[in-house]
Amino acid sequence: MAISKAVPPIAVIGMAARFPGADDVEQYWTNLVEAVESIHRGPEAVEGPDLQSGHERFVRAVAKVGDVELFDAEYFRIPPAEAALMDPQHRVLLEVAVAAMQDAGYHGAHDAVVGVFVGCGENYYLRDFVTPHEQHAVPAPDNPRTLANGTDTRVLTANEKDFLASRIAFKLGLDGPSITVQSACSTSLSAVALACSALAAGDCDIALAGGVSLLMPDMDGYVYAPGGIFSRDGRCRSFDAEASGTVPGSGAALVVLRRDDDAKVAHDRRRGVIRGWAVNNDGGSGAGFTAPSASGQQAVIQAALTRAGISPDEVGYIETHGTATPIGDPVELEALRRVFETGKRAHQPCVLGAVKTNIGHADAAAGIAGLIKAVLAVERGTIPATLHFRAPNAAIDLPGSPFALSSETLPWPGGGPRIAGVSAFGLGGNNAHVLVQEPAALPTGGSERPRQVVGLSARSEAELQQLRSALAARIQGQPSFTAADLADAAFTLAVGRPQFEYRWATCVSDSTALVAELNAPAEPARPALRWSLSIHGTHEQQAEMGRRLLAEEPLFRTALAELIGEPELDHLPVLQAAAVSALTAAQLLKRLGMSFGRIDAPQWMGPAVDWLSGGGDPGTLNQALDACMAHHDTGVAREGTGCLLIGPEFEVAAAAGRAWAHGARIDWRRYFAAESRGRIPLPTYPFNRRRYWLPRVVRELPEPRQETVGPAAGVGADDVFGAIETVWRSVLGLDAVDRDAHFIHDLAGDSMYAVEIGARLTEIFQLDLPLDLPFIAPTVASSAQYVEEALVGATAGDREQVR
Repeated sequence: MAISKAVPPIAVIGMAARFPGADDVEQYWTNLVEAVESIHRGPEAVEGPDLQSGHERFVRAVAKVGDVELFDAEYFRIPPAEAALMDPQHRVLLEVAVAAMQDAGYHGAHDAVVGVFVGCGENYYLRDFVTPHEQHAVPAPDNPRTLANGTDTRVLTANEKDFLASRIAFKLGLDGPSITVQSACSTSLSAVALACSALAAGDCDIALAGGVSLLMPDMDGYVYAPGGIFSRDGRCRSFDAEASGTVPGSGAALVVLRRDDDAKVAHDRRRGVIRGWAVNNDGGSGAGFTAPSASGQQAVIQAALTRAGISPDEVGYIETHGTATPIGDPVELEALRRVFETGKRAHQPCVLGAVKTNIGHADAAAGIAGLIKAVLAVERGTIPATLHFRAPNAAIDLPGSPFALSSETLPWPGGGPRIAGVSAFGLGGNNAHVLVQEPAALPTGGSERPRQVVGLSARSEAELQQLRSALAARIQGQPSFTAADLADAAFTLAVGRPQFEYRWATCVSDSTALVAELNAPAEPARPALRWSLSIHGTHEQQAEMGRRLLAEEPLFRTALAELIGEPELDHLPVLQAAAVSALTAAQLLKRLGMSFGRIDAPQWMGPAVDWLSGGGDPGTLNQALDACMAHHDTGVAREGTGCLLIGPEFEVAAAAGRAWAHGARIDWRRYFAAESRGRIPLPTYPFNRRRYWLPRVVRELPEPRQETVGPAAGVGADDVFGAIETVWRSVLGLDAVDRDAHFIHDLAGDSMYAVEIGARLTEIFQLDLPLDLPFIAPTVASSAQYVEEALVGATAGDREQVR
């Protein structure tokens, strides 16, 4: 592969996810660390095939994301009729996108040039619900919205994969590249790699990347097929001797990415740093279209390492694809061995893991599930357990390799920077690999302001209360919440959240006070249509207020310097210092977005207020100040809805927070411009979901025809050739098969067809035949010879038992 080494590292600055048993990233991590298997087995779970299902090979095991039929359509301004038709994968990923951006501390619209790189799995909702419903309700020829090709435009735009990325961009106001990525099981990790390349090329400043794949709520299992990808017993036992396949899974997850240098400058919370990434295709090097290739996987892993400038010996953990299939696991380990068996690794092995043992195979979301696990592992120095691992697969030489697996959660082994690799391999030979490293710690800056304004907004009073409770719980759940954290939280909520009608704000000095305010009963502030300003106090009090604000409010210093040419008051007479202080505070509020229809002030400040109300001409300021005369009047201390007070205890933070809570538009970016603040993860918006789901259309189906594929069980050797030839024709869809035609070279067979042929012949002849028999005996003639010899051996064994 042609890989350039000169690429910037990419920071992971935000994450959001919904996985089986976990509605957010923190619950997902808790489940992984506590070795929770999030596979649903029904109310009366059974190990292996469920004979009560009506099918002897039905396995009641599936890993589903919960409540996929629910959606907050109002948040995204989507009509109920459209929401009911829309692929739930689109709906869920919209909500995850909002959560991911907010986790990174960004609102989305106008923050930067933001790109979207996402993909999804098969649309079961369209197939099983929407299409039957539409056909039953309005036949296509009579539907006025049907296009010439027979497609309803409403259904098309609500369900096609093509619109997955662009819908997120449209609804979140993101104007970077929006690209839907599809590469089967490697979809979401390929999307991450493509996003990294776009960031490196400068196509966008921030990128959302990941994927989604959802199972329907009424799906509760699958039919086991010997040699297929799904497990015989409903457990995914990656790399284990008892492995027989994976379990259907699901998930929806996104990461927010940014060039690491930019993330440092912006003081973003860097969860991990992607050092290298690569994608490729097996290019026909596999045994078939669906068969994995050790050469292709080796190449993509080596390419990612080369791009990162990292030696294999530096990698301490690999989150594998780990499907637990008879072919997949040995091929994957062989590819890893070729790359990592350098002979230079210290005594500490590289640990392998597989999240599929926890949540099954999430299909298009599998790669992003592995990446988020790896990011959290390098961030927190913990490697979660790989479930169900007891002894290695017989086809894997684990003791002789540089790798180890553990069925227990472990602390990260060894020293040095923690680096993890993540693999995802899709059917069709699409391979992706990403390398992520723990970020170097950066110092967090304090704040000059003694108190911070913390504001929350929502669409309803109930949702506002949910936000308050969630923030209180988040702060209380952290081991420490420093003054810098409080300032960063205030900044994040001010500039990184949308602003809704129902608002609440407080001004506090520490986290204890904030939690108390969050937990205290409160009602949303009433919006004010007009604002007035009241200046109150003696000139001595106003002068003292100015000196205090000079010491603790950076915006006041800047505004004062712009007003009189220097950020000092001591050289002014007390009366002028008082007037200048009050004028500076009022000017500062106006610059933050306030406008006042009325300004009240004590008599001693009358000329200065007239100057301010008249437009504030700098050339006449000194004249206005000279006109101020000492007077005992202190003015009226009016404060309430629609009125702000500049008095002896005036704080910019408290005044701005109060005005914002009552509906004013405050320029929070200008408010925080004098500080180097960062964005931190905080609770995201609590969606108010409702059910949007079409009913299944039940139809009476004709009885299936019984077709005889081959001879009955126990067939004799004389019928072997005909039976095998019939199975080959049936599976490959051919009218005839030459006895010496090669399965791969002449008939274009691959691993999936081979497994199907092997499974059918095993059932027909009641023999323990290799599931990949067409690879071992690649012609009908050689397969017949193989089976005849097996029949002879089985007959001889029966005779021996009789004796």
